[in-house]
Amino acid sequence: MSRAPLSVVVPTRDRPQMLDRALASLRESLDDADELVVVDSASADPGATEDVAARHGARVVRCARPGGSVARNAGWRSATHAFVAFCDDDMWVAAEWADALVAAFEHDDGVGFVTGRIDIPPGQQVRGVAISIIDRLDSSEYDARSRGLLGHGANMAARRTALEQVDGFDELLGAGARFPGSEEGDLFDRLFAAGWRGRYEPGAHGWHDQWRDRQRVIIRLDFGYGRGRGARLSKLVRTDRGRARVMAREYLWEWGLLEVVKHVRARDRFLSAVALARLAGLVIGFVGGLRVPVRDGHFRSRRAISSS
Repeated sequence: MSRAPLSVVVPTRDRPQMLDRALASLRESLDDADELVVVDSASADPGATEDVAARHGARVVRCARPGGSVARNAGWRSATHAFVAFCDDDMWVAAEWADALVAAFEHDDGVGFVTGRIDIPPGQQVRGVAISIIDRLDSSEYDARSRGLLGHGANMAARRTALEQVDGFDELLGAGARFPGSEEGDLFDRLFAAGWRGRYEPGAHGWHDQWRDRQRVIIRLDFGYGRGRGARLSKLVRTDRGRARVMAREYLWEWGLLEVVKHVRARDRFLSAVALARLAGLVIGFVGGLRVPVRDGHFRSRRAISSS
């Protein structure tokens, strides 16, 4: 029995070789009725992106303004199917990936989003910190009381109706945005508030290229992730106090102070620096987020509000 068709959105910016690998794996997973959408996020050489997309039968959407959330929003809004998946260009996926995502929706009408398993690629050595990895082997159900890492925007899917209900990703969160992280966590928060549930499905399996191997790059990246988490928390304080309490304990205590103490005691200078950078970013992001108005669940710049 054939499954419902799937639209897959792949944001990219000036990484044609990575994009080629990602699209090749996706083509192995998708059916003829599925749709593959590449969103060019203001690449300096859009022709290279178009050439790669054409080789794999993907449609290209061009964004003049960079930003991961901007690209994902442009992608899902142009998609034609009821289920929309998101896969980053530095990922590649297993052959059963698409089937596993769609099955998670078809078995439960209350599931608004699904996240998948992300592994370190075979043969890659990770020094200190693995980026965007979630490798649990058991399925999980998520609601507004759920804690811990629920998934990554690099490997997830959502119902189009759910995305429409909450107006997609917040474009002031995520890569290239004012607060460079937590765009998927913020989306999950708003989907929970709208009455949807989530699911983690390990059968939707992919691998994330660990191409960031310099310590200073990883420290800077985690500082940015901390800023995104702080901004997300500042929004929850104003919009969902119950969810804010859940995330505050997790961010400040479990992923913050406890991590700092653990690595300092172990005399691991690198991981101590990573944890401190994340905690510092959290504080800065929270204070900065409080200064940005929230309207309809999204951060809105004062300029955008004044012009509306």
